[in-house]
Amino acid sequence: MSDFLPSPFRSHRLIRGGHLQTLISIRSPRVSLPNTRQETVALPDGDSIVLHWDDPIQSVDRRGAMLLIHGLSGCHGSPYMIRLADRFVHSGFVTVRMDMRGCGAARELAQHLSHAGRSEDILEALTHIAKQMPGEPLHAIGVSLGGNQLLRLAGRLGGELDPRPRWLDALKRIAVVAPPMDLVRCSENMQRASRRPYNWYFIRQLFQRMPERVRQRVQQSNDMRSMLSGKRPRTLFELDDRLTAPLSGFAGANEYYQACGARSVVSDNAIETLILAAEDDPIVPVDCFRDPAIRWPESTRVLISPSGGHAGFVGRRGEFWMDNVLTRWFDAPTGYSK
Repeated sequence: MSDFLPSPFRSHRLIRGGHLQTLISIRSPRVSLPNTRQETVALPDGDSIVLHWDDPIQSVDRRGAMLLIHGLSGCHGSPYMIRLADRFVHSGFVTVRMDMRGCGAARELAQHLSHAGRSEDILEALTHIAKQMPGEPLHAIGVSLGGNQLLRLAGRLGGELDPRPRWLDALKRIAVVAPPMDLVRCSENMQRASRRPYNWYFIRQLFQRMPERVRQRVQQSNDMRSMLSGKRPRTLFELDDRLTAPLSGFAGANEYYQACGARSVVSDNAIETLILAAEDDPIVPVDCFRDPAIRWPESTRVLISPSGGHAGFVGRRGEFWMDNVLTRWFDAPTGYSK
């Protein structure tokens, strides 16, 4: 068994508070990935995801695969996805950046929306990677919405709500950053007046990047057509209630949130897991992780920093503390002692 104790986060003196930490995190990375290969993976319902593969540098020993899963309105090219891929290829991992259905290179391959409960898409991605790399260790990192999907998958597999895949024993360790695991609590937080700019940003991004086949489904619906002609929702709850939920087979946002939040299954997660969050996250309230009703399993480590924003964590020298913590988590020997 091994202890995992990263150094405390100390924010950049000019980037203090959750809002600034969140905003600065979207700056372009200083690294590039020149040798990426792209692969389309068909999903059982006819949609597809796209995987972007980067091989480890030749000077280090190969350590298996690292699946990276982005957040809401993100894609394989999001700054944190590029940074993390570069970090882990230098650590010996084959990194695989996933475009969720309807996102990035998978945008026009989808007639259904990605949402917080699409853990089955993560299952398909890991299954495909396991087939390409038989017998090699698997690892995964999910950020924000992708973190909820990954955490939900781990809990559902542990609780035997999903069939056990053959490769499950190869999945050694996972990490999630700022996962909205309590979707009801997150929705209530985002309905506050101070969160309107975030609502505006996400809604604008989602409408701009809506896949054409999804747009056609909306246009064919009398109840949803008006959203494409200017009468757009003001909050993410309204968007989920009027668009995400009905397009995904839920009666409304409340049913969607109850069914898709990872909160209900985290106690069944048997995979060694790191949850990284910040007290000043403006999008995912820290109470999601401090709820006394949650029974965290021994395999899960919850690391909460006093600051860092939503997947920001910009340190004193401009470095991303989050990246350092995640590297240490996957470098540590398996068999974590809480």
